[in-house]
Amino acid sequence: MIRKIGTHVLVLVLILSLSGCSMGWDSVQKSKISDEDLFPLVGQIIEEQKEVVWPYLQGEVARTLQEESLKGATIVENTLSEENGRSYLEFCYAVADPQGKEDVEQVVAFAHSLLDEKQRQELDQRLDQTRDILLKQGSALARGLAPSQRAAFWKDMQKLVTRTLVLFTAGVVYSCIPTTIFWGKISAATAIAVAAGVVSSTIMSIWRYYQFGGSMEESFDEWLKTVTTEPELSYALAASVISMGNTLKRGPVITGIIICVFALYNVIDMVKPMLNKYNFTV
Repeated sequence: MIRKIGTHVLVLVLILSLSGCSMGWDSVQKSKISDEDLFPLVGQIIEEQKEVVWPYLQGEVARTLQEESLKGATIVENTLSEENGRSYLEFCYAVADPQGKEDVEQVVAFAHSLLDEKQRQELDQRLDQTRDILLKQGSALARGLAPSQRAAFWKDMQKLVTRTLVLFTAGVVYSCIPTTIFWGKISAATAIAVAAGVVSSTIMSIWRYYQFGGSMEESFDEWLKTVTTEPELSYALAASVISMGNTLKRGPVITGIIICVFALYNVIDMVKPMLNKYNFTV
């Protein structure tokens, strides 16, 4: 009985932690990032993601990058010369999350500095809708989850939702970059690649840990049905998939980068059933 109560308390804490942004996304302030931390890290991230993002950037960007052997540090320097250049670098830094914190509110705070009022409202509305899906009937979930593995599964679903919200935010930022911005597109595209990579690795981690003896040939969708016996658990999955689907709809560059990263992690076959279940296509 004590163990069962402990499981319920753990799940309730996880739910409440997701609802902590009830005052609004604007209530979170951007963290200050020093030049010493910002410039070398973003330069390194761009270097690591170049092969992923290069083929999917707009034609003029790709041509320039092919003609010159540019280092990440050079791209950082060029980005600083553009309007809001430092803000694009800071956004990439926030998505990469070097401290290991999964703080979507911080990522949104940096995104707000790059969006106009209408764009901020669109982003916040989408994020609120996704969060509402996850929180719906949360109290029923806390009362109904008895097996200890259910709490662990919910925790991993929480992580997946958080990272797909970050991925969606990165897609919004890239989509809203003015056509006059050249180098900032590279850092924003890099942020998408980083976020997609974390989402992919999370999917793989969930798959490996919760196989329950299933084979790798089994579709991810079918596998999920074997572990989501409480309907409330599906809200976490739904929130993640809806966020991912909305990101993919933001344009061919964003979609191309995400699919490329997913292919690198071999999760395409897992993701397709998830997206199809909620009427998104890849």
